[in-house]
Amino acid sequence: MDAAPRVFSKAVCLLDCPLGQTAMLCNVAADPALRRRLAELGLRCGMSVTATQRTSGGGRVVAAGDARVALDRTAASALQVVADA
Repeated sequence: MDAAPRVFSKAVCLLDCPLGQTAMLCNVAADPALRRRLAELGLRCGMSVTATQRTSGGGRVVAAGDARVALDRTAASALQVVADA
């Protein structure tokens, strides 16, 4: 039996977002250097992202547009997302 994707109504950490669930990036709760680096990688508030894989260190591979970005656990935990409607 296939499980329906979990839908969340408020912002959650990217690590809590199920794999394959598309969500909108709404906040980056990180120091300015990490915020700048994530923006350089194309991860900015308001864009849709999808966590596609877990990494061995607890991070995530994130699809954002045509790009795929591997994030360590610290960077992934700084991203707050809400489910796309």
